[in-house]
Amino acid sequence: MRKWRKLFAQALIASAGILVALSGATTSVFANADGTTNVKNDKVTVNPAHGVTTNSIQGVDISSLQAELNAGVKFYGYNGKKQDILQTLEDSGVNYVRLRIWNDPYDSKGHTYGGGDATLANEVKTAKDATAHHMKVLIDLQYSDFWADPAKQALPKAWKNYTFAQKKTAVYSYTKKVVTTMKKAGVDIGMVQVGNETTKGMMQESDPAKYMQYIAEGVNAVHKYAPGALAAVHYESPSESSFAKIAAELKANKVNYDVMGATYYPHWNGPDSKLIGAEKVITKTYKKKFAVMEMSYPYTTDDMDGQNNIVGDITNPPFPISVQGQSDAISDVWKTVMQNGYGKALGAFYWEPAWIPVKAGWDNYQYNRDISVKYGTGWATQYAAKYYGDAGYSDQEENVNSYWGASSYDNQALFDPHGYPLQSLLTFKKMITNYVSGSAKKPVDRYKVAKKAYAYTFNGTSDNFTFKKAFALSSLKGYYKINKAEYVIKRNGKTYLYYHITSGKKSGWIWHSYLKKCPNKITKTVKVSYKHRYVVKNKKGSVYGFQGSSNDFQYVTLHYLKNYPKTHFTVTRKTYVKKYNGKTYLYYYVHSGNGKVHGYVWNGYLK
Repeated sequence: MRKWRKLFAQALIASAGILVALSGATTSVFANADGTTNVKNDKVTVNPAHGVTTNSIQGVDISSLQAELNAGVKFYGYNGKKQDILQTLEDSGVNYVRLRIWNDPYDSKGHTYGGGDATLANEVKTAKDATAHHMKVLIDLQYSDFWADPAKQALPKAWKNYTFAQKKTAVYSYTKKVVTTMKKAGVDIGMVQVGNETTKGMMQESDPAKYMQYIAEGVNAVHKYAPGALAAVHYESPSESSFAKIAAELKANKVNYDVMGATYYPHWNGPDSKLIGAEKVITKTYKKKFAVMEMSYPYTTDDMDGQNNIVGDITNPPFPISVQGQSDAISDVWKTVMQNGYGKALGAFYWEPAWIPVKAGWDNYQYNRDISVKYGTGWATQYAAKYYGDAGYSDQEENVNSYWGASSYDNQALFDPHGYPLQSLLTFKKMITNYVSGSAKKPVDRYKVAKKAYAYTFNGTSDNFTFKKAFALSSLKGYYKINKAEYVIKRNGKTYLYYHITSGKKSGWIWHSYLKKCPNKITKTVKVSYKHRYVVKNKKGSVYGFQGSSNDFQYVTLHYLKNYPKTHFTVTRKTYVKKYNGKTYLYYYVHSGNGKVHGYVWNGYLK
């Protein structure tokens, strides 16, 4: 993520514990002085996101969590009681967490650089808790001691004097160390990200022919030491042209990655068409999996801890800046990803939904700043400046000096500043829907009940419905025809074929496996050695063709006998048919004298 893109136009002055923002933008950054908020109970209407199922990645990046917990931040459940945040996330439908890891985010005297104190030790703690709550883990290896993005990819201090060959070895060894440490801790590693937003290079190397060798080493280590995990690469500002160029370079440099990850913030990287274009290139042209590694959206422009927000007012916001707008942004991104991936879309991650103030209220800025220096809870501390300066990023050193403090992301969290979950967090669960994906060919066989189960009605629209029991199948007697057939994609991501029947006042949808097909079968055919001539006994009946195999055929009406009252028919064979109801009937195969009428007739219609 381009962490500093909004910072260049801002200078921050701390005076008497009050943070002053010097900016031409008109933002409400000084609201909520005591940190109170009235939005935690704001209800949301969740838009259905077709293609999103419980199998999709519904992830969150909570890399700063341990720093927050160490500083005393508390989180609560929807009932208002204190609760493990991982339990709340699980209750909300989250099934994956993303955790960034920096090599050594401390200076020589042990001062933290901040940024959530994303050390391996801290992320192992979160990863273990996530695994205990049935979530997979994406490890985001940045191969830096602090934020790595297109503006900066500073080498870890320990690797500063390494040769190119030594750097390659270091990437492989470090990747091995992290994944083996996680595995020993019992972490369910689902994916490992090799590099973070390496659009312009990695580890202070901008030549693709070189830095992609670093990526290749990391990918190879993932495949070797975490063979069940996907190896991912990650780039920002997705578009069809940019991702086509990147994918071609990866292929040319023989990087055997599994997943292409994109940064996609609707207010910075939109519109959706750019994301769709990038995803199409990766999934259709290069046959790789695709995921959005970072997205978020503000529910307010208010500041809640004294630290200016990285996103304040947005010109022409793609969604309302509200809890509802936040929910809409989530469902839109997931829908876009899952519907445009040619079967290779994985899902997305919401970035830092729990990075809330340590002590809510903008008049607590100095407290939050001091706590950040102690626990690393803020965006940065003053000690990160020298790291960037030593790496040759003088502009980033200047940014840190003017912009270190508390969280600048609290207005994009999915928890209010006191740790209570917003209703937008429930979007992860609520955007998963049952929906009709298309009509199936209506079967013409007869059916009967095969299992004790239920017929259902679909309550809602074909785009978003719930199942409601209509009646027990045990109440059905006899044989039934199907009047409609549809494919239903259920919340678990699997497709089911449902048949609709009507029996008297009963009407409902039945999973096809609860019905048993009752076909017509030919049990015996006897050729007639002598030729009898027959005429129609009455005006009932038809001449049929048998369509299908001898063990499963349908009747096809060819002629109506009432139209041939005086025609003489010649019988050439006798065929015994066991019909769907289990009874056996004798049919004659006949033809008229001129040969224009021929087919099967039930023997009772002829004399």
